[in-house]
Amino acid sequence: MAQGFTGKSIFYGNLVFINIKADLPTPIGGVITLADNVTYFFTTTIDLTGNRLVCGVNTTLIGGSSENCRIKSTGLTGTALITSNYSLPIRNLTIEADIALNLDGDGVTTALDWFGVNFTDCATVGTIKDYSNFIMADSAFLNSGGLTFDGTIGTIGVSQCLFNCNSANTVFILPATLTVTRRFRIIYSSFVVLSGETGINVNVSATIPTEAYILDTVNFAGGGTYLSGVDHTSNDTLFTNCTNITNTAVNGQLYMQGNATATTVSATNTFYKVAGTTTPSSDNSKFSHSNNRLTCDAIINRKYLIQASLDFTSGANNVCEFGFYDSQLSAIRTPSRTKSTANTAGRAESISFFCVVNMDNGDYLEVHCANTSSITDITVENLNFIVTEIK
Repeated sequence: MAQGFTGKSIFYGNLVFINIKADLPTPIGGVITLADNVTYFFTTTIDLTGNRLVCGVNTTLIGGSSENCRIKSTGLTGTALITSNYSLPIRNLTIEADIALNLDGDGVTTALDWFGVNFTDCATVGTIKDYSNFIMADSAFLNSGGLTFDGTIGTIGVSQCLFNCNSANTVFILPATLTVTRRFRIIYSSFVVLSGETGINVNVSATIPTEAYILDTVNFAGGGTYLSGVDHTSNDTLFTNCTNITNTAVNGQLYMQGNATATTVSATNTFYKVAGTTTPSSDNSKFSHSNNRLTCDAIINRKYLIQASLDFTSGANNVCEFGFYDSQLSAIRTPSRTKSTANTAGRAESISFFCVVNMDNGDYLEVHCANTSSITDITVENLNFIVTEIK
């Protein structure tokens, strides 16, 4: 017989069926200590009547269905119903508690893998800290919220779940002290967040890799605050196909108006970076700016349409050429090269040129110019340069 069992339990090897509270190990000081490497199968609603569970190494909690298999503890308040420092698989169970969880792993070998787990009427779902992975699928928060991830966690992954927050609470809390080493990802899920409630609160000081805060096909409804802290403007985010929040887009823009700084031309048919002080757009996303340079900060390789329009002055009837310098090539993009002839006053208006490129993180683009007629400086007075992601 496995250690800690009273003899009333129905068990097969390391599988124990829990039909009543007495099928669990005897509480000591209000604590029911579950055995290592044992699977507890809850067959119905089990009320621990003020006691709580402390799980052992690789304890597993499962039920027949979250519709009719539930763990609760009437009278237990202010203390987590389930505590563990180890991996804790959970399947097909409903958990009902004032505080449901206090899980603190080692950040290396411990992991959480949950399927069909419902948290119902939990004032606070609790804390998950220092786990290599947290994966939850086909589960729900029903009138429940306040799950805090803390410490160091590799992947936090959620799929096909429903989150119906309780009053004045937040579903997921990612504080400044959290480090996500791989990704925080929610896909194919729905949040019901009413006024005064918050869906996901990610502190701007939390550590998340670039484009690793992922929301994909997630529906937000209810009129509350859907996202707090980090939003779609951050380089950390990758939001796609979501409703009622702003999805992320990768784009950059810079411009200058009334520029009087000439681009020095030292030889004909030679390209030089257009000189002048440029201004970034306030809507830039995942592109950083320096004078006449847009640098890709996105991690994922993408295809972009790049466009520029400008006017310039140079020598009378000079033929000048413009194009995009691409750091990947260390050269001018050939399809973008465009010539224009200045009039007798040495001026040309509304020159436009375009190109399609692939960019990786750290690649940058600049607008360059050349004088094919003479060694005469070129002044680009007005410039608008845009990089737009192609879906």
